[in-house]
Amino acid sequence: MKLFALLLSLLAFCATATAAETSALHEGWQEVDGLHLFYREAGDPADPTVVFLHGNPLSSIMYVKVMESLVAHQRVHVIAVDYPSFGYSDAPSHTAYHYTFDHLAQTVADFLKVRGISRYSLYMQDYGVPVGFRLISANPQAVAAIMVQNGVIHLDGFPSAQDPNGELRRHWATRNQAVDQRRAGYIRALAYPQANGWEDEDHAGPDAVSMMIAAVQRPGVIEARNDLWFDYGTNVGRYPEWQAMLRKMKVPVLVLWGKRDQFFTTPGAFAYLRDAPQAEVHILDSTHFATLDAPDVVAEFVGGFLVHHRAVLKQAR
Repeated sequence: MKLFALLLSLLAFCATATAAETSALHEGWQEVDGLHLFYREAGDPADPTVVFLHGNPLSSIMYVKVMESLVAHQRVHVIAVDYPSFGYSDAPSHTAYHYTFDHLAQTVADFLKVRGISRYSLYMQDYGVPVGFRLISANPQAVAAIMVQNGVIHLDGFPSAQDPNGELRRHWATRNQAVDQRRAGYIRALAYPQANGWEDEDHAGPDAVSMMIAAVQRPGVIEARNDLWFDYGTNVGRYPEWQAMLRKMKVPVLVLWGKRDQFFTTPGAFAYLRDAPQAEVHILDSTHFATLDAPDVVAEFVGGFLVHHRAVLKQAR
């Protein structure tokens, strides 16, 4: 009996160790198109995959706690990649790499191909939304479910871009060097987190902010980010296409929105219901970076959504 009990204990220990190993995030660099892209990953690739696409100006660090929570509570494979010049990924100059959303999306698509990921759900925030919807446009059959957080494909939630004669729309039509210079000055003046004189209105936290500052102040990155911001206007032009595609797809949709976001406002969340009436929409008492400000809340909603639609997600593999 003692031997049998010992055997059960060993089996339980091995199972626990295996689960812990599977649920622990691991990081690395994947070579893609001559670039080294940093990524974070956890879970068994045989399980349904969720691809997390980060926003601006952060990186995959914004998803760490949510990813860890998901794999700790259910069988799911999660992965997040830093775009070129973001996070720990390579930052080629804007003369060596064309910083457009089309190019970012192609780079992410190539990353997924190299990693052997062909069917997945998407979690997209901010810049991740136009990157992700380009992936969806290129291969809608690859996407099992769509999750959006504080990122738009409607002008409803984008007040600063609603006026066709406003500064943003005019800049996207004809590049304004004054806008580029103002953005560059802001980046150069970013302050390292410290006890006095530092503000964190979006509650991103000092770790994420420190990484962001280190990444964006690398040589040539300011120019790269200005190129990308100028290209953002191409996203607005594709909103009608993406809305029509969403109406056609009929996949499960989850929309989470930090209501204290001053840039992408809550009407943008409800606008998704026009194209995806099946969507679950939840307004959170949080900020633009809800996955950092309220990771437990986000993980609970995402986890419940994945469980509820697990049969569909498993069929998609």
